[in-house]
Amino acid sequence: MTGAEAQKAANTVSDGTWTVGRDIAPGTYRSAQPVAERCYWGIYRSGSNGSDIIANDIPGGGHPMVTLAEGQDFTSARCGKWEKQ
Repeated sequence: MTGAEAQKAANTVSDGTWTVGRDIAPGTYRSAQPVAERCYWGIYRSGSNGSDIIANDIPGGGHPMVTLAEGQDFTSARCGKWEKQ
């Protein structure tokens, strides 16, 4: 893997739940591919177990973007990969 490939992999997030600042870097992320109608993403206050929603959406298409700050949790389901901008 080249340095550029390693950097891209480090700035790519897949479906799951991630803590910003620990699992993934803060910043703005955009979906790598157009999302389907079943895509869901959510940003939560870290440690709230998903009960303190900061923002969420079921975009139903396009390339959604999210801005993540340290101290937040990010959840993505059926959205594919997100790339840091």
